[in-house]
Amino acid sequence: MTIEIDGGYGEGGGQIVRTAIAMSCALRQDVSISNIRKGRRQPGLRPQHLAGISLAAEMTDAVMKGLEVESTDLEFRPKTNTGGKYEIDIGTAGSVSLVIQTCLLPALFSNGSTELIIHGGTDVPWSPPIDYLDRVFLPILRKMGVNAELFVEQRGFYPSGGGIIRLEISPSRELRGLELTARGKMKEISGSIVSRNLPEHVCERMKNAAVKSLADFPAPKISIDSGRGPSTGAVISLAAIYEKTILGSNALGEKGVPAERVGEIASEGLKEEMISEATLDIHATDQIIPFLYLGRGRSEFRTTELSLHARTNIWVMDHFIKRNKEISETGQSTRMIIS
Repeated sequence: MTIEIDGGYGEGGGQIVRTAIAMSCALRQDVSISNIRKGRRQPGLRPQHLAGISLAAEMTDAVMKGLEVESTDLEFRPKTNTGGKYEIDIGTAGSVSLVIQTCLLPALFSNGSTELIIHGGTDVPWSPPIDYLDRVFLPILRKMGVNAELFVEQRGFYPSGGGIIRLEISPSRELRGLELTARGKMKEISGSIVSRNLPEHVCERMKNAAVKSLADFPAPKISIDSGRGPSTGAVISLAAIYEKTILGSNALGEKGVPAERVGEIASEGLKEEMISEATLDIHATDQIIPFLYLGRGRSEFRTTELSLHARTNIWVMDHFIKRNKEISETGQSTRMIIS
């Protein structure tokens, strides 16, 4: 049986495709996706979507129909998943993080260890910076039994790209549920600022502004990595580390935006998460839904809100796995239980 997905539902973007392909590979389940990104200015698949799907197809020896730029319909039929070493170049500053979203689950449910080498943008607009995955998202997934290590070989900023990451994943025979009913005691606030081809004072100004903005909290430990590279840019990533979870926030440098403001944007975002009751930040919530559906047993978390991305991910997952779910929203807090 082929699962049919309407790619125009809800958020109607590339997230539907990424989640559907990831689940298709993980469960060895044929899927057909129609109306892909139909409401966007440039409907259909874009080059970075092709990169993630192509890599997932190579990993699973999949048979496909409709894998081309601007295609609004895609059929995907995975066959096997044995692990191995794979390398792909997105060819642009397309997000390596979004390719990881497509291919991490297939690797976890393979029959052997997997090594992925991905060339593209490590820190680009409209996607999680690579340090967010490394400092926040992967550590949370490890609580569920995920064994994956991320290595950033080279930074790639928009629009030139040129980044390289390596991801090593061991198969997980079974994921555990994730019960985050409370954060526990705060351990520290940490962070990193990375820049390429910019004066060193840019990073210092960004750091000083972030530290000042977080003056009412434990003093953050923020590292600076400035240097030369194939593309120019800067990114700040912050994490509030608790006994049981991690909350994150980040901001990209942008032409015309003072470094101080970039630091403030990241710190203000983290403060919003810390003063809430959230046990998962809004971005982790968007991304973790498929893993929670696959986790054995009960999962529970609190977040500031379920974004349209998260609600769309829930809708996609309901096509693949039937789980009981309870969502309660009160004020600025949302609790979700999957059982």
